[in-house]
Amino acid sequence: MNQLPAAYAEYLQDKDEGFIATVLPILKQSVAEKTHGVHVTVNSHTVQARTSPEVPFGEVQEDVVD
Repeated sequence: MNQLPAAYAEYLQDKDEGFIATVLPILKQSVAEKTHGVHVTVNSHTVQARTSPEVPFGEVQEDVVD
């Protein structure tokens, strides 16, 4: 496995198993592609993650939606 950028590893700290299981594959995809960062959307029922050209590689942007 490719090493995660520091910001990705830091983002996962203190997250529960379910959250990590949802987000980690997208973080790994970002590392494999090395072109985009990751955008995570969180609401009370779901967590969604995707690579995003609006987020620089190695960074995570999180939006919390009510």
